[in-house]
Amino acid sequence: TGIEFVAVDRFSDDAGTLMRRSENPDLPAPNEPIDYDADFLDHALGPGGEEATYYEFDVASFRSAPVYAFVYASDPTRRVAGQSAIFDLIPGEDGYNDFWQVVRVLVPDDFEPGSIRSLDDIEAAGFELERTGTIINCPIVPYGSTARLADRDASGWYKGKHVSYFVFDVTETSIVNPGALDVPYAVVRVIFEDNDPAKGTKEDPDTGESHNVFDTLPGDELYRSLWRFDFVDEAEFDSVSDWESSKAAREADIDMDHVLVNCPIVVWPGS
Repeated sequence: TGIEFVAVDRFSDDAGTLMRRSENPDLPAPNEPIDYDADFLDHALGPGGEEATYYEFDVASFRSAPVYAFVYASDPTRRVAGQSAIFDLIPGEDGYNDFWQVVRVLVPDDFEPGSIRSLDDIEAAGFELERTGTIINCPIVPYGSTARLADRDASGWYKGKHVSYFVFDVTETSIVNPGALDVPYAVVRVIFEDNDPAKGTKEDPDTGESHNVFDTLPGDELYRSLWRFDFVDEAEFDSVSDWESSKAAREADIDMDHVLVNCPIVVWPGS
């Protein structure tokens, strides 16, 4: 490309929780492009038993990380064309999250787009920063990775190098100019093979489908792509077909307290 992209590894022990190369050597190598459509696109049920297709990323924190987006101080509704967003964290670094709180960088009208390529540049220039109540789901991935059902893919800057990311949903909170935001989440009820997370999601031997159930779908007011896992006993698999039946089913006693996972739903009825 002639442009240097930062090396990204989502499957190192530092970056991964459920997806670690040390435990699953078949995962892509460090900085190898990831084909999310081939390897990380999965199916579950919506609250009414609808089929829902989603991308599997990994465990994410409820504490957002900052991403810096450029607007004109004279009109903060006007974004600066040609100036990419600035990230200061990549997977594996302490504080990284796929979920980013937008921090607006207010620049003068004579600002030269593309001239800022790191948080150090922003701080050296002394631009005013304004935290917003906007949280955006943007997993950072190796250059060349694909997820054709993402809203879009894009590149930003990280410490003077380009960085690739996907864009999924945006959540608007009503909090104005806060500190670091907590990411709102929804609930998915999950059934593991033999009630063992290491064995993965239990699937119907005939259809290959899981009976995991999301409590909301995109378009619902409370839909979020960050999900808290609730665990249903494997013995209840055949009885679970929608949210109500999953709530009636016996829960599994699995020691994974308050796990939050990034699973953006990308296909659902009416999508």
